[in-house]
Amino acid sequence: MKSRLAWLIPVCLFLLIGNVAALPQQFREGVHYQLITPASSPTPGGKIEVIEFLWYGCETCYVMQPYLQRWADSRQGSIDYKRIPAVTNDDMILLARAFYTAEALGISDMVRHAIFDAIHRHRRPLKSEQDLAAFFEEQGVEQDDFRQAFRSNYVAGKVRKARTLGSRYGIAGAPTIVINGKYRVDSSMVASPQELIAVIDYLVNKESGKKS
Repeated sequence: MKSRLAWLIPVCLFLLIGNVAALPQQFREGVHYQLITPASSPTPGGKIEVIEFLWYGCETCYVMQPYLQRWADSRQGSIDYKRIPAVTNDDMILLARAFYTAEALGISDMVRHAIFDAIHRHRRPLKSEQDLAAFFEEQGVEQDDFRQAFRSNYVAGKVRKARTLGSRYGIAGAPTIVINGKYRVDSSMVASPQELIAVIDYLVNKESGKKS
C-alpha cells in the first residue's frame, strides 16, 4: 500500500490556519486524476456516484474524513456518496471485515469514527479478530453477535466484491476517490486535503455538465 505520511506535516498546518489561497479550478488528466479504462456506465438521469475507497489503518484516510464529510454534505442533492474498504492486499482484509461487520450490525457510522479514533488518535492496535471483538463489545455489541457477523457469508461476500471492484477501478491504495466509474484520484496526485476536494468537485461538475 502506498505511503501517505508525506501529507501529515502540511495537513497539520491546514488544520491550524484553515483554508489557504484559492486553488486552481482546472486540473489535468494524468496529473491530478486518472481516467478509468474501461469506464463504468453511469445511471441515466441519476446522481453522480462518488465512491471513497478507505482503509481504517490509513492515517491520511483518518485526516480526510471531516473534509470529505463536509464536501459530501454540501453536494448531497447531486451525488450518491458511498464508502467501500480498499482491499489491495491480504493485510487489509481484517479491517475490511470490520467495516462490513459494522454494516451487518447496523452501526456503520458510529463504528467508522470510533475505529479511526482508536487506531490513529489513541494508537490502539486492532490487529486480530480478538482485538476487534473486544472493541465492538465496548461499542455495545456482544462478542457472540460480533463473531457471528464477522464470520458470516455476508461479510465475506462483501469483502470479495470490494476487492474485485477496487481491482476493476485500478485502486492502488487509500484514500482513493472514484467519480461515476470514470475518474480516479488519490492523495498522491495532490498537495493537500483542500486540493483533493477541489479535484473531486471539479470532476463531479465535469460529469454533471457544469463549468467549475
